[in-house]
Amino acid sequence: MTETRPTLEASLSRLEAIVHALEREELELEEALRLFEEGISHLRSAQGILKIAELRIERLIEERGEAFVEPMTDPTEL
Repeated sequence: MTETRPTLEASLSRLEAIVHALEREELELEEALRLFEEGISHLRSAQGILKIAELRIERLIEERGEAFVEPMTDPTEL
């Protein structure tokens, strides 16, 4: 059986749900830790998906003969 990776959208959606759940004060410590670990997993998955997309874009630009690739800008700096 092959394991499929969640999409970026699915990872971000689940991560958002986890954050909301962690913000509730009535969670037991063990449940909060389990959710935190799951959240870290979804965060790493999303980061991996974005890194692959960045590399694909850089490769496409290089294939077209572009000599300069600008690093991706942090949207918070705009």
